[in-house]
Amino acid sequence: MMQNSQRLTVLLTVCGALPFYLAQLPVLDEATRLYAFLSYGAVIASFMAGTLWGLVQARERPPLSAIAISNGFALAAWASLLMPAGRLALAVQAISFIGLLATDRSLLSRALEKSWYFALRLRVTLLVLAAYGLALLTFA
Repeated sequence: MMQNSQRLTVLLTVCGALPFYLAQLPVLDEATRLYAFLSYGAVIASFMAGTLWGLVQARERPPLSAIAISNGFALAAWASLLMPAGRLALAVQAISFIGLLATDRSLLSRALEKSWYFALRLRVTLLVLAAYGLALLTFA
């Protein structure tokens, strides 16, 4: 049976993918939608990098590589906002989401791979990457 905190985590995680799709609805001009998409992507990638940072810091001996990698992903998200809005910025963010998932899997724990949380992360990352694929078709 799923605990309340687990249910809430699933709900918030899945709902967190919705703005990637909502930003692509043609209710505003294309430049505004692309900016909304990229800014939300940068926020979420930075949030995930911060989550990684926190998980790593909780270890008795945090791996230095994971600390550096979490900062690298946050900086990549920020840098994507400094680029001209378009394919490169979208690609940087999409690659960051792939990298964050891979880092969770490889640097934190193989046990994480078998957890309900990792299964959720994998599914939602795939949803987000599908939104980036759609954005590459829509905005470029």
